[in-house]
Amino acid sequence: MIRKNAKAILAIIVMTLMFSTLSGCNPIAKALLDRAADKTESADDPEKEDVKEKKEADEKDSKKKKKKDKKKKDNKDSEISEDIYKEDPKEVFAEMSDWMFIFSSGAGGWSTQLSVDPDGSFSGTYSDSDMGSTGEGYDNGTVYLCNFSGKFSENVRSAGPLMHSLSIESIEFENEPDTEEIKDDTLYKYTTPYGLEGVDKVTEYDPLVYMEAGAVTSALGEEEMSWVSTTHFGAYLGENWDYVEDKPEELPYAVLINTLDDYAFFGINNSTANKTNLVNTVKLPGLKNTELTINKDGTYYCVDENADGTFRVINTCFKTHKDYDVYTDPERPVRDCLKKIYGKDAPDADSLYITSPKDAFYTQYSEMMVNGYYTASAFWSVPGHENEGVYRDGRFLSLGGYESDTSFVYAYIIESESSAFPAAAISNFYITSLALTGRDDRISSAGEGPGAVRSMMCDMKLPDEDSVEAQEYIMVGSEDKELIKKYHLEEAPFDDDYELVPAENGYRSYKLAQGSNTPLYVQYPEDKFHRLFFAYDFDEYLNRYGDDEENTCLMTLYLNEDDEVVYGYEMYVP
Repeated sequence: MIRKNAKAILAIIVMTLMFSTLSGCNPIAKALLDRAADKTESADDPEKEDVKEKKEADEKDSKKKKKKDKKKKDNKDSEISEDIYKEDPKEVFAEMSDWMFIFSSGAGGWSTQLSVDPDGSFSGTYSDSDMGSTGEGYDNGTVYLCNFSGKFSENVRSAGPLMHSLSIESIEFENEPDTEEIKDDTLYKYTTPYGLEGVDKVTEYDPLVYMEAGAVTSALGEEEMSWVSTTHFGAYLGENWDYVEDKPEELPYAVLINTLDDYAFFGINNSTANKTNLVNTVKLPGLKNTELTINKDGTYYCVDENADGTFRVINTCFKTHKDYDVYTDPERPVRDCLKKIYGKDAPDADSLYITSPKDAFYTQYSEMMVNGYYTASAFWSVPGHENEGVYRDGRFLSLGGYESDTSFVYAYIIESESSAFPAAAISNFYITSLALTGRDDRISSAGEGPGAVRSMMCDMKLPDEDSVEAQEYIMVGSEDKELIKKYHLEEAPFDDDYELVPAENGYRSYKLAQGSNTPLYVQYPEDKFHRLFFAYDFDEYLNRYGDDEENTCLMTLYLNEDDEVVYGYEMYVP
């Protein structure tokens, strides 16, 4: 049997502790923990299975008796404990009604689709086909089918942050399962709904968990995540079309979990309101939110900028009835976005450079992805203050609804003047830290702290707790006679027209402004997918350079007024 992911178990334990008070324990959380423990036992030995089943039956009877005795003894406390988990079923069902839940592996033509009404009733269809399975009277093949409907119990309880435990009160089938008939030269075999089989028979605990968009993905077990990851959170990339996962920390859409079999239904928005937001996983210190409008339909417009307005971030989502495909036709959504944002000041065709994932097939293809979705990229420049050029770099994404003519287009644009801190160079890195989430409280990219006031090029050693060792370097150009004389470079080869000279003060310690969460961007990650590292895992990246004495990296570090490292990125050296 599948062992549960350790992180998922830990997350559930934390949630259990958060929501458990008095003498009670959240029933669904306890069930998840019991289920995880059960899966660590071997299923290879039939005798063990028999012993296990007998033991489980005895424990079950014992638990029932203890539970009954406890209820008689302390009924008042039990009622109070249960009440703290109860939720308004109307609110939960209304939220669920905005999603079409789909159970599918992404391979083959089978799927189970489930829709929920605001009153808690539901309906759905499971279908699969085998056109090669033919016989007398059914030359067109075989279809496996189950049309079903039912109702969820109104006994809805909290299972953790943005998580709700559910059970099925009743379920009915249009055709009796395990029957068949031939119609239109096709054999129809009627079944139960794959993904929900047996769930209505579970009475010991609530077997379903509804996770809202924005819930943490660490609450999903390994098996449950595998069902989601085959259809989301990854893409086939590169010359060999390798599958690369890009799992967000928070769900960008709703998920329905069948804890009985570790199945997961992913949700597709079927409402006319936006349910998914594009955010940066790193909040950039020094940025302040200057505008944030979240409309009733979930669309939004957000602006963050530094103190003097030389570095600006626009994050927006708008609704459209156009059908966009940024993979095959990236220009249309990009131009529509820019026209929506800048109006008559939108860049013209001659100054705008648009790149699609097709263009990036061999190089930097990973930059074109956000949690498994293709995006388009664009950059352009305009005149700025005092003849400073303003560089603009954007990412564009389009998500369609379920059987709807409504789509949502997302744009994340960085505007940076050449003299700004951070400089325009970091926008290329910062804009690759995007992710999708169902939460709208992370739309702003503004981070705590004053931000950068200066930068330095350095040779950086491995992080040590909350600090790094760095030696500053000076770049000397082949035409800079004064610095050539100062650093005695008259005989230097000046490859690529410059030389790097270490500063005389040697290595010194620099504190990381955000501790282990200080962002450090790298040029050449081994997986070719993520460019963002935090200090706690940056040392693994540096380990590829050799032994301890050689584990260094040429970086540009941005420092705040206290000489703390706010963020940094690996230098590109030809």
